Amino acid sequence: MSLPQNPHRLSLAKEAVEILKRYEHFSSTYQAAFSLDPASEAPRILAKLTRPDAVPFAQSGEASDQKLAHLKDQTAVIRPFYLPQMKRLFDEDSVNSFSHVDFDFAAILGYAQKEDGSLFVKSLFLPSTDAFLTRHSPDEAGVYHIPLGTFNANRLSIDPRKSFARFLYLAERMGEALEYQYDKQGFFHSCRG
Repeated sequence: MSLPQNPHRLSLAKEAVEILKRYEHFSSTYQAAFSLDPASEAPRILAKLTRPDAVPFAQSGEASDQKLAHLKDQTAVIRPFYLPQMKRLFDEDSVNSFSHVDFDFAAILGYAQKEDGSLFVKSLFLPSTDAFLTRHSPDEAGVYHIPLGTFNANRLSIDPRKSFARFLYLAERMGEALEYQYDKQGFFHSCRG
């Protein structure tokens, strides 16, 4: 399903990348580097996973690393979803609906408007695709319509250095979720054509 371009969505996705970058320095088994995918029509966030010791996943003896070696370029794809937390200015229903699951994580961007009229990310939720799709099925046309306001357990701190961050070691959490996805499915959603 082709997603319509809209400047506010790209701006919010860029801000989400900046928020996720605040987690890059908190690494343990894995590190993650976040960026916006320049090749994607609609905004997509990339999370490049590496080991702090720089050993390539394919050369590691760890079972979890062997699974992550199957992830294309060891990069997870994060698909933004848009959740207005204010008076609705835009119809986000069409952009939040999808039929093709080609992402490993969903970034639910709760956004609001400043007094000057600009939009900002007020809250950020980052469920894995498996958690995002749990108990949800596509409609008769094969399109998913996920209620975005139900993922509070996956809420990230906007600034992990200033407020409590339950998922401070985000790269570790992402590695565990990707390993679970591979164990359950035998593939990564972002690697399916």
